[in-house]
Amino acid sequence: MNIQKFAKQEIALRQIETALGLYFGKGDLFSAITLAGAAEEILGQLLQLKSEGEGLGAKLTSIFKILRPRSAKGDVQEGFTGHQTETFVHMDAHHEAVFLLGRAIEDYVALTGQPTAAMLRFLSEMPVSR
Repeated sequence: MNIQKFAKQEIALRQIETALGLYFGKGDLFSAITLAGAAEEILGQLLQLKSEGEGLGAKLTSIFKILRPRSAKGDVQEGFTGHQTETFVHMDAHHEAVFLLGRAIEDYVALTGQPTAAMLRFLSEMPVSR
C-alpha cells in the first residue's frame, strides 16, 4: 500500500481540467459531468472552511466521503434539469456538463483567484443564458 498526501484543491483542479478536456474533445459528457460535480463538491467544502476561518488544512475528510453521493436514495441535486427513474436518467447531457463545469470553475476561481487557460477558454466560449 502506498498512502500519500494529496491536496484537495489539486484533486479538484485535476478533475476540472480532465472534465474540460472531455468537454472540448467532445468526449464522454457523463464522465465530464461526474468529474465536474465531484470537483464542485470538494471546492464547496474548501470554500466553506475558508469562510469559517478554519484554514484549508483544519479538517481531515476521506476523499471517499467527499465523493459519495449526498443521498443513498438518489435525491435530485440542485441545478439538475432532468428526472430519474429506476433505470434511466432523462437530461440534456451537454446542458448539465456546462452547468456543472461553470459551477466548479466559479468555485475554483473564488478559492484561488487563478483560472487556468482551459477555464478561461470555457468561460469565453460558454453560451450566454437569457
